[in-house]
Amino acid sequence: MMLKRVLALLCVAALPWFAAAVQAEIHADEVLTDVGLSAEARQQVLSGEFFTGELPTISDRDLSVASVFLVKTSPEKLSQQLVAGNLIRNDPQVQSFGEFTGSGHLSDLARLHLTDNAAKAFASAQGGSALNLSTTEISVFHALSPAAPQAVQQQLHKVLLSRFQAYQASGLAALTPYDRGGGSSTDVAGDLHQATETVRTFKKYVPHFQQALANYPQDGHPGIKHKFYWLAYNIDGTMTYVLTHSMVATDGAARIAVQRQYYVSTGYNVEQAVVGLLPVVEGTVVVYSNHTFTDQVAGFGGSAKRNIGRRVMTGKLKQIFETARQNAAE
Repeated sequence: MMLKRVLALLCVAALPWFAAAVQAEIHADEVLTDVGLSAEARQQVLSGEFFTGELPTISDRDLSVASVFLVKTSPEKLSQQLVAGNLIRNDPQVQSFGEFTGSGHLSDLARLHLTDNAAKAFASAQGGSALNLSTTEISVFHALSPAAPQAVQQQLHKVLLSRFQAYQASGLAALTPYDRGGGSSTDVAGDLHQATETVRTFKKYVPHFQQALANYPQDGHPGIKHKFYWLAYNIDGTMTYVLTHSMVATDGAARIAVQRQYYVSTGYNVEQAVVGLLPVVEGTVVVYSNHTFTDQVAGFGGSAKRNIGRRVMTGKLKQIFETARQNAAE
């Protein structure tokens, strides 16, 4: 599922950094206080339970959730257990994926293949919420025939490569809004900017990370590793194509990773997930937060839709993390 893919990408990217972890000298209660948990919530985590709660919403498009728990093992062992499951390859929704190399090339997308239905959807795209495309991208796809899926596939490769290269060169400033029809658009860059502000929670443990994430690519830092992926998912029968930026940082014993999905073809707009693995005397405090932005929870009834969405995400999150915690404790 979505959260499983988040963990897979973050932990695969993070693994090399954990080898240098040092012995923690702080207790879990101090870390839980720093991340803003109440006394009741801290006791819940210290007792071995999961704390899962809502985050302050950033906009009426924001579907957010957070989870905190304690694993009685080191960050290194926890990471190794998560990676050992090879979650990306074992996720039945993942049809294909790949990593961009250097400044990117069309050959990096060679394994991304469109189904006939997906090709028809792109060739007939129009402003609205069915597909996430800019006005210019829509016009280019309209010039292609739905009966020529290979040409549509080649054009999608070009769109994804262009979006990746623009983001790599200029970060969030390069994100083109999605055309929602009628002259309206969705400001995905603004949403991700606001989500990035929430990463300040980890400033005490990884001081430079939030600023580097906010200012990418201008504010580089030697302790941060970057990877860029494309992924093709079959989500409830609908193919979804995603561009992801994964950042992993280390500062002393603390580790933090972010998965920023800065382009999503359909279903939701963008997403930013953060996981902090913070070594403590008792093991590792895991702090996870996720901001997923979608027009489907905006407007009339948005609050009810967000509550339903959070319950679904929370249930999946607890299941995934519980499995990871059990595996790490073995």
